[in-house]
Amino acid sequence: MNNILSITKNILKQAFRRKSNLLTFILLPIIGILISLGLNNNTQSLTKVGLVDLNNTYLSQDMVKSIGDNKNFTIQKVDEKYIEESLLNKYVDCILVIPKGFDKEVYKGDIKKLNIISLRGQDITSWIENYVNYYVENLSHIGKASNNNNKIFDKIYKGYKDKKLKLKDVAIKDISVTKSVTRQSIGFLLVFMLMASSVTSNFIMKDKCNRTYFRTFCAPVSKTEYIISNILANFVIFLIQILLILFMSLKVFKMSFYISTPIMFMILCSFGLACIGFGIVISAFSKTISQASQLSNVLIVPTCMLAGCYWPIKIMPKWLQNYSNLFPQAWIMKTIEAMQYGKSFSEVYINIVFVLIFAVVLFAIGIFKMYRDENLKNIL
Repeated sequence: MNNILSITKNILKQAFRRKSNLLTFILLPIIGILISLGLNNNTQSLTKVGLVDLNNTYLSQDMVKSIGDNKNFTIQKVDEKYIEESLLNKYVDCILVIPKGFDKEVYKGDIKKLNIISLRGQDITSWIENYVNYYVENLSHIGKASNNNNKIFDKIYKGYKDKKLKLKDVAIKDISVTKSVTRQSIGFLLVFMLMASSVTSNFIMKDKCNRTYFRTFCAPVSKTEYIISNILANFVIFLIQILLILFMSLKVFKMSFYISTPIMFMILCSFGLACIGFGIVISAFSKTISQASQLSNVLIVPTCMLAGCYWPIKIMPKWLQNYSNLFPQAWIMKTIEAMQYGKSFSEVYINIVFVLIFAVVLFAIGIFKMYRDENLKNIL
């Protein structure tokens, strides 16, 4: 135990001695949050709704006009052929499709749910969906009252239009944008935590290059003790990083994660262990410092892309979404999103278990590789 504590202390001294390491550990995650806040502060609060009117009757046109009159939405007509392009290029936030038989469904009082397409999930669609459902429900009541008689329907509908409901406007804070900012900020944070894990691998590689690694094992120190020391030292670094991030986010930037702080802390700590395992595996399979750095860069960016750290997983093809489950970042993002939408920790704790399993597997792979490596003296 004394050996482990002594090596851990020495690693921490090396880590905080260099200013570049301080930049990686502390400043980069904060910069990531600032970038996310800056990008999203420039986003308009109005929802840009694309409309595909395949019905093109006075009923569908009146509904389009009603949506356009709402101050929370801006309307843009979209051709059916360009639905996917409009969403991918962010010309609109979501697209409402009014089907061809919409007027007939209204007359019967049996209106099927209208299709609202979005790449950004319920954060965007919930507002327009609630408005459309309310509007369509009124039309459905009129249709049922008219008993499929068009003349009676038109008469009731005209009276409904002429005698509009008086609504009281109440300002409701739209937290969907804030939730989106939070998830994007956390995504950036996960990326930077993985970058910090490359420094973890560099500790071991530098020890190998300057022969400290070999001299350590001349003393009564086992490889297991050495690796455990690296895990402890790096976990301390991640703890400092996570505590600083939570403090800056909650107290300085006044952000809300919409998750209790202790649970958020636990989620990030579990990912910190996975990052440490990632760093150990990199060092185990690399023969030089430059090779370790290159391998880290090659693995971090693509896996974070697939895991949804840079953008929502939902915008990717289904087959790519399935591959995202191979990476712990994806399970962290899924956990945070689920809890923001009201799920309790008991419903999503299995995601954290998966992340911890990732960490254990990575530790085991790294330790096994180091024990089997018979060419340590060839490291340059």
